[in-house]
Amino acid sequence: MFLALGAAITSCEKENLDQPSTDANASSAKFASELVLNPNTNKSSALETSENIGDPMRNAVTPSECGPTQFSAVQRIYINQIIADPIALFEAQDGFYSLINRYYSWFLNDVPQYFGEDGKYTSLMVKRQRELKSFWDMPVEIKVNGQHTANLNDSDVWEETLTTFFGYTQEDGSFVYITAEEAKEIADYYLSLNELSTNLPENPYFATDGFASSNRTVVIGDGLVRWLAEAGIDEGIVWSGILAHEWAHQIQFIKRPIWYPAGADPDAATATRYTELEADFMAAYYMTHKRGATYNQKRVEEFFNLFFQIGDCGFTSAGHHGTPLQRMAAANLGFNLASQAQKQGHILTQQEAHEYFVANIASIL
Repeated sequence: MFLALGAAITSCEKENLDQPSTDANASSAKFASELVLNPNTNKSSALETSENIGDPMRNAVTPSECGPTQFSAVQRIYINQIIADPIALFEAQDGFYSLINRYYSWFLNDVPQYFGEDGKYTSLMVKRQRELKSFWDMPVEIKVNGQHTANLNDSDVWEETLTTFFGYTQEDGSFVYITAEEAKEIADYYLSLNELSTNLPENPYFATDGFASSNRTVVIGDGLVRWLAEAGIDEGIVWSGILAHEWAHQIQFIKRPIWYPAGADPDAATATRYTELEADFMAAYYMTHKRGATYNQKRVEEFFNLFFQIGDCGFTSAGHHGTPLQRMAAANLGFNLASQAQKQGHILTQQEAHEYFVANIASIL
């Protein structure tokens, strides 16, 4: 369902990954193994999403032409914990925990939001949302949802997500939703796995989503922020930087008919790189502007480091965000635009910022 954990995980013997089962939970395990996501979940509203930062986060990193990073070292610590835990390893490979958390956080999480495992960064995120709305003169409301591993220890979360999005494919190919009774049985089964595992659901791996959606929603996982912060970046910078980046994607969704009427580029990889680099540029512009987040040079350097950590070298991948050097160049473009402006209080409009990026993209690539 989701991304595999990479070579280190796939090298493990499959026969060692069987989940513990008893007569009481055998039927629940069977139900769970046959579940499918409703194929029309996103089609009805034609939803688009930005590239999920969490996708490469959940991959084990091996040395590449980009070279190892501080982030990959942190990533390896938590993935090794999963590899050493057969129950968690099975679920990480299957991807069901991550999928449940993604769909709950994306569509169903309507409770008062908090950010950080203990809500430590809630005030900061509320402040940043208010700033971004004003800074970019947003014509619509954007909902920002925190994603937490604790969601996966809540039977109500499991049951609501299961009954809303999951079911079975019948012999004639039609889709039928699971019943509330089946959802409760399956939820109880997964909660019992949580009790048997030291990584389910506590490992930050299971809350590493970071994306924007055209339904005016941004999702940011505690695990994503934690991994980047442990790589040596100030946690406030991480929260602010990711939000600013995903907010830029929301602007792109709104402006798509004008900015990209035929797509950013005919080639999928090039199109993704283009929109991701523009989001980096717009985020950096806001982060360093005197009427934005107002970070000083030292904090901006930490912000650059954030983008270096999440750069990639998958040049032909449809999810290619840009190399670390390209992403840093895009961030520098935004920083320089903000710092060199003659009128420090002037804020470019969305359109003016886009036109500036288009005029300077050649210097980044």
